[in-house]
Amino acid sequence: MKQEIIDNIENPVILEKLYRDNQTEFTLNFNELYSEIKTFPIAQFWNVRLLEEKNHVAYADNFEETGDNSLSKQFKLYFTVIAAFVCGTIIKFPDMIGYNFQNFITDNGPFILFPALALFYLLKYKADSKKYVFIYSIVLVSAIFMNILPWLENSDTRILSAIHFSVITWILLGAAYINFDFTSRKNRMMFLKRNGDMFILTGVILCAGMLLIMLTVGMFKVIEVRIDWFLEKYVVVYGLVSAPLLANYMIESSPKIINKVAPFISKLFTPLMLILMTCFLSIMVFFGKNPFNNREELIVFNVLLTVIMAVIVFSFSGNSADHKSVYNKILLVLSLEAIIINIIALSAIIYRLFSFGISPNRIAVIGANVLLFSNLILLTLKLIQFIRNKTSPQNVEKSMAQMLPVYAVWAIVVSVFLPFFFSFK
Repeated sequence: MKQEIIDNIENPVILEKLYRDNQTEFTLNFNELYSEIKTFPIAQFWNVRLLEEKNHVAYADNFEETGDNSLSKQFKLYFTVIAAFVCGTIIKFPDMIGYNFQNFITDNGPFILFPALALFYLLKYKADSKKYVFIYSIVLVSAIFMNILPWLENSDTRILSAIHFSVITWILLGAAYINFDFTSRKNRMMFLKRNGDMFILTGVILCAGMLLIMLTVGMFKVIEVRIDWFLEKYVVVYGLVSAPLLANYMIESSPKIINKVAPFISKLFTPLMLILMTCFLSIMVFFGKNPFNNREELIVFNVLLTVIMAVIVFSFSGNSADHKSVYNKILLVLSLEAIIINIIALSAIIYRLFSFGISPNRIAVIGANVLLFSNLILLTLKLIQFIRNKTSPQNVEKSMAQMLPVYAVWAIVVSVFLPFFFSFK
């Protein structure tokens, strides 16, 4: 490739094609040649460009380690233990005072875990007081909102508000994670990737915890001592809330481990997800399933849409270097199947809206589906362009992260305004 670079040093089109065909080889050969061709203006441009690309890669590899000087590993461990104890105790609070557990979790659940994790990142980046005030004033006002409004019994808007306040506190967690640098596409993408890493590691921790509980119950059963009541009442509650906090601690302490494990898992899981989705759509057509009149099937459709979107975002972030990669083609097929599912779901929701009238659930779901559909269309178009070598992986990642503010606005509409519109029903 060295000779091709020299022969085409004044041909930007050919240089771009050489770079797109094999970025690693081009970068290596260009760096070796640069001392010979640095008098050419275009060579100076490519030198700056390749340095910038290198900085982006280094930033992605070391993002999780940023701020390590401000938080020692010992402090991270102390924070994790204390946060797990406090969050678990808050969840146990209804049992202590005899309050309805379901209502308490509905009203306060969104304001427990994500704000705790947000505090970790605010401390990590030594954030100024304005950032603390911004995040926790929103959390406090939202919690007061959920706890003082006159919700009716079995209120749908109460559940919808709780779900969408969870989205809002998740966005606030993202703001803390990226240290309020909202303009950076790379930061947003790293936050989405961190969510995938956290999900995987939390799942591993929960599986290990379940196995440990089973072994504990079995051992005490041998000596005829009942310990299952204690485990169910205390260990399970504190264990569930501790799992994501422990996952965060492990990633922060050893980010390179999960950075190696996560891409492997995504490569293993993505083809299986494609097979599952293809079988699901085929069987649905074969058996003539109709989500237009089946609410449960419609709920499954919306869950699948969210899962597929998460899989695409997480998998692409670990396999985006080569546009010829088979995994990117699998992601494209997955996104196309997601669009089909989204069209069916939107059609079913609109049909139910006209057939059964307006309801809080239908309004919330149709808005979420329109946003997901728009995001999927944009993402699919960018994936097609990337696979055809017409755009960069950075543009694909941008299409994944750029709608986060729109999701936040919709979450505010549903959680704050919808209950008043439907009189808290």
